Formats: sequence, structure tokens, C-alpha cells
Amino acid sequence: MPLMDRFLPSIKGVLEHVEILSRKRGKTANPPRVATIYRDELILNMVTLCFFLTIHSVVPYLSQYAVEIGATEAAVALLGPFFALSALTIRPLSGILADRGWTKRLLAIGAATSAAAQAIYFIAPGPELLYVGRLIQGAAVALFIPASFQAASIGSRETVISSLAWRSTVIGVSFALGPAIGGYVVTHLGYRALFIFSTAMALSASVLSLMINSAKLSRPVVSIDSDEKSLGFMSAGFITALASLLLYSSVYASMTLFLPAYHKEAGLGASYIAIFFTGIAVSSLVSRITFTYVLRVISVEGTAILGMILLSMGYILVSTDPLSHSILYYGIIAGIGSGLAIPSLQIMAITGVPQRRRGTASAIYTAMFDLGNMTGPIMVASIAKTYRDMIGISSYASLVALMPIALLQILRLKRSLNK
Repeated sequence: MPLMDRFLPSIKGVLEHVEILSRKRGKTANPPRVATIYRDELILNMVTLCFFLTIHSVVPYLSQYAVEIGATEAAVALLGPFFALSALTIRPLSGILADRGWTKRLLAIGAATSAAAQAIYFIAPGPELLYVGRLIQGAAVALFIPASFQAASIGSRETVISSLAWRSTVIGVSFALGPAIGGYVVTHLGYRALFIFSTAMALSASVLSLMINSAKLSRPVVSIDSDEKSLGFMSAGFITALASLLLYSSVYASMTLFLPAYHKEAGLGASYIAIFFTGIAVSSLVSRITFTYVLRVISVEGTAILGMILLSMGYILVSTDPLSHSILYYGIIAGIGSGLAIPSLQIMAITGVPQRRRGTASAIYTAMFDLGNMTGPIMVASIAKTYRDMIGISSYASLVALMPIALLQILRLKRSLNK
């Protein structure tokens, strides 16, 4: 708590400064409202950053920690499914509640639940208790992420694209910092120190979310005229995005489990895999920052295809020799690809759904991460018996994630030519 006592006043000072600046800029046009919008958007991004730091600082090292406390290959493969099981169960309810004005409460409860999961990791004497922690972590993600995306998906298409791009950038920052921080802490202080850090980040996210004043996060979302023209959950963009994200998340879950475990089995330290995931994260962040500029040249679907091609190329190159230093460079290629593909899929899925149902849409969309986490590692582990073979199968499976988007574009091109 002494750390939190020092941390929160400094955050409040920053927010007050932003509010003062916002009033000065908006004196002619409802300054209190403008200041509140800036303030709440800042808090939302900070909440998102803290929550995803909790996730990304731990995920690359959890399988290594499991190996250290006695987990076998089969036991490591179950870490993803246990996480996905609870997340899949809770996400639909979370999305419905977000549409009905529970967004702020979902953010706070989800972050607090994540802190509980980190505490379970801290006290786990063996793999069995890690599974309990993964169940709780899945519930935390199911509560938090649909609410976070719903908060960014209210407004015109242009506003939503901008908000989702910012949210994606913040997640990219956490993706870049998380593995680096986690690797440093594990190397110098140990795994339990990492879980103390991740607990602090989760609690910070929970407290900060309670400071949000935005009324749109505490009341049901209303419909607009353009919603009546939407196909909603039956739109081609929504269905395509779901299929591609499911396939991608299956690959990503497998790579983040089996590659670190293979390095641990081979006797390599945590610092090496930390550099690899940090390289992926930093390159992903760079491409996320440039994402809106890429959209000025290429369509959303075209950007998704480009991202998936680069992603597949990077993972396949990694699989050729997973223990070589070259994987650090191949990870950069994969990171650039993911930084283009993931925001594109989010836009394809969310913007085609009526605003009053975007909380539910976010829950369904992000549930594909859970389904991929649950099915991907198990399917790969059932086919291959060694970590090396599991990495190889996972990398080539990334090509399959490209197929739904490519098929959609081919069908649209054919329809256009017929006209």
C-alpha cells in the first residue's frame, strides 16, 4: 500500500493538469464537458495500460515457471485451455452488461479479479494451483476486455476507428513493456517478484477505473439512424474477422506456450525469450502507431491481409531454428504483421454492428481469443510430441488465418467485376 499511496496522488496531479489545459483550449465550446472527455479518455487509456501490463509481463514466463515447478509438456499445454474455459463462459454476459451501462463497474471488477489471479500464481506450489489462477485470470479478461472495447466503439465510424487505434496503441505499449519488465524481474528477482509487480498493476487499473466520470460508461447505449442499415452479427466483415482471429489466436497461444518452454528445456535463460517477445512487441507497437496512416493508402481488409502475410512469414522463419539468435529478427517481422492485422480485424468486426450492441459484439469478437487459447495448444500437442514439432505446426498454421480475409476480398472483387 505505501507504493499505491505514492502512485495515486501523482496520477491525480497529472489528471488535474490535463483538465486545466483542456479548459483553456475549450473556453468557447462547453469547457467542463471538453475537459471531462479528455480526462476520462486519459484515464481509460491508463487503465488499459495497467491491465495489459499485468497480462503481458506474465504470459511469456508462465510456462517457464510451470516447468520449474514440475509441469510436463501435457501440463503446460493445459494452461491456455483453463484460461479460455472461464473466459468463454463469462464473456457473453459481460458484453450484455456493457451495453446496459455496466462498463465502468466491469472495468473495476475485471482488474481486481486479475489481481486475485496473480496472487494465486504467487502461492502456487505446483501446476495444479496454476490452473486455478488461469481460471480466475480468464474471468478477469472476460469482464475487462469487452467493456474496454465497448468504451472505444461509441460514435461515428471515424471516431470509432480513431478510438480503437488509440486503444490498440496503448495495448501495444503494454505488449512492448510487459515482456521486457517481466524478463528483467524474473532474471534478477525471481518469478514471485514478477507476480507482486503484476498484482500492483492490476490493482492500479481497478482503482483508476473508479475515477472515470463519463456518463456513457454508466448508462445503456442508444441506437442511431445508421444502425438500421447494419447487418450486425451477420455482416461479412464481422464473420470474417471472427474466423481469422480464432485461427490467429490459436497460433499465438501455441507459440507463447511452447517456444518459452522449449527454451527452458534447452537450458536457455529467461532473458533470451524476453528479448524475443520484446522485439515482437516493439515492432507491433510501431506498426500500430502508423496504422491510421496505412489506412489512407490501403483498405482495412487489405491492411489485414498484409499483416497476416508478414505474421506468417515471421513465425515460419522462427520455426526453422527456434533456438538460434535469428529468431530475434524474425520476431520483428511477426510483430509488424500483428500490429497491422489485429486493429484491422477489430475495425472489421465492430464497425459493422449497431452501437447499441457493440458491447455484445466485442464480447463475441474477443471470445475468439479464448476459443483459440483453448483449442490451439491442445490440438497442436495432440499432433506433435516435442516442443520443437509443436512450434513447427503452430507456425505453418498461421497461413490458415489469412484465408478468411483473402476469400472475402476475392468474393468482393468478383461481385465488383460482375457489376
